[in-house]
Amino acid sequence: MKFDVIVIGGGSAGYVAGSVIARNGKSVAVIEKEKFGGVCVRSGCVPSIFLYDVSFFLSRLTEIGNYKGLSIKVDPDDIFASRNNLVEYLSEAGKKLVENSGGATFLGEAKINGSIIEVEGEKLEYDNLIIASGSSPSLPRIKGVENGLTEDQAVNLNHIPKELIVVGGGFAGTEIAQFYARLGSTVTLVTKGRILKDVSDDARTIVRDSLEWDGVTVRENCEPVYQDRELLKTTCGEFRGEVVYATGRRPNFPTGLESLHIEANCNGIKVDKSMRTSNPKVWAIGDVVDKERKVAHSAMMEGYISSLSILGRDVRVDYTVVPQVVYTDPQVAVVGRPREVKRVSKFPLGASTRAIIHGIKEGYVKLGVDDEGKICYGEVVSQYAEEIINIIALAIKAQMKAEDLALLPLVHPSVSEGVSNAAKALFNLDVDVFKDSNGA
Repeated sequence: MKFDVIVIGGGSAGYVAGSVIARNGKSVAVIEKEKFGGVCVRSGCVPSIFLYDVSFFLSRLTEIGNYKGLSIKVDPDDIFASRNNLVEYLSEAGKKLVENSGGATFLGEAKINGSIIEVEGEKLEYDNLIIASGSSPSLPRIKGVENGLTEDQAVNLNHIPKELIVVGGGFAGTEIAQFYARLGSTVTLVTKGRILKDVSDDARTIVRDSLEWDGVTVRENCEPVYQDRELLKTTCGEFRGEVVYATGRRPNFPTGLESLHIEANCNGIKVDKSMRTSNPKVWAIGDVVDKERKVAHSAMMEGYISSLSILGRDVRVDYTVVPQVVYTDPQVAVVGRPREVKRVSKFPLGASTRAIIHGIKEGYVKLGVDDEGKICYGEVVSQYAEEIINIIALAIKAQMKAEDLALLPLVHPSVSEGVSNAAKALFNLDVDVFKDSNGA
């Protein structure tokens, strides 16, 4: 059986690419090793953010109710069954979307042998190949590591651990530590450096304070040495409990990749701006690619870029406006080019009318402006950071002048109004902040 295009991987990148190609009249097959959805749906964004939402409601609704004069009591019910149902629904939705677009789907491991892909004993041929095989957790090389859980397993637990040790202070580690602490676990977060080392000191301080408020013990500059069942020995002492390793990810290279003679390294497959590899018939997208920001929305963008490239469009990937979000409470989001920043302004959400009405006032909106007065960077710490950062991404993409953003009449009162208020601060127009405020 021959297809115009075969896609290996049915995650965020793969289902998008397969659907676009099928909708444009080409024959396409999407091969998924286990279940559609990939990391995002099955072991990343979806289950993790679901547990973030649940723990947020449990932690915050009573507080918000008291603020507004309401009596609210929230108790957990069968949260894990609800999460599992949601994951399965979205996983099946990805498969159905490919099929609804006119594509074929196959379940099983794809084994590459040049221009032939074998899956479950069936041999498929292709004119063009897209590799979207994703990533897997990368564990530290210590004795007994097999006794621990990966970050993928941690967000899919069907129980609340009594005691939990999270190794890794990056995005996944801090998220897991906080939502399980709020669900009732006694949590210790161990990290070899500082938590969230890739975000600003302003954001890191707020998140660390929030973690400690929720009862998380944070041990920085601390590394695991070995694990013996539920005992973890580290360079800063011994801890007991279920252990989760959130220590990074590695690309999943499909079996037989070497037969394609493409360039790759330990971080992934090398591609050009159209996502084409060194083999002119092969493209690669998603977490399997050698790149910095391995997030679902980046993978989906690459799905569009690769499929349009195969269809003959001259399109190029642009990573300068890929936002990143940490789903802690408050959320932390960043976007843009921090190295180009010449001036910075910050609007505290404690001065936001909408945040004051709502009752959750932690955080800020920070903007960076380049030497031409254009918005080039954004940082948001807020309950709504995931939404607000998209506005800043649009401003950066449009090369918007800070003065134009300052005079843009965003809805008042709204939390996202903080974007224009942060720009106003550059021109002494931010009248919502007292003149003697330090903006913290």
